[in-house]
Amino acid sequence: MNKGRKRNSRLHRMDQKGRVAIPFSIRRDLRYGELLYLTKGLDPCIYVYTEEEWKKLIARFEEASLGKTSVRKKIRKIMGEVEEVEIDPQGRIRIPSHLAQYAGLEDQCFFARMPRWFEIWNPEKYREYMEESEDEEEIEEFPL
Repeated sequence: MNKGRKRNSRLHRMDQKGRVAIPFSIRRDLRYGELLYLTKGLDPCIYVYTEEEWKKLIARFEEASLGKTSVRKKIRKIMGEVEEVEIDPQGRIRIPSHLAQYAGLEDQCFFARMPRWFEIWNPEKYREYMEESEDEEEIEEFPL
């Protein structure tokens, strides 16, 4: 490995305006000016969807069993707080303050790639969550 090369970090600093650079490993699949959809995650983080994946999520919600209170609550949590943001020329996005507060973001953001979206976490909360979740056996199915 080339020692002069900087490893792509998933930990990025958020500036005073609430902007944070998306790590290259995620950004390479995105483009300047692209719209992203940020919303509260089911865990204490922010879910970030591309427009294509957001439309697919909406379609899955439309097919969900709305007779279950738990399903309606999860849909409301995700749909009720969504914010549309654009990737700027520096590969940054602006995180709305209510979402930053929900995720406990202060100055550092940890990015975690998921199959259809990526997540933005407070690094300490992410570490704690991963340590706690190692013992969980029950995984609930939900069409994110």
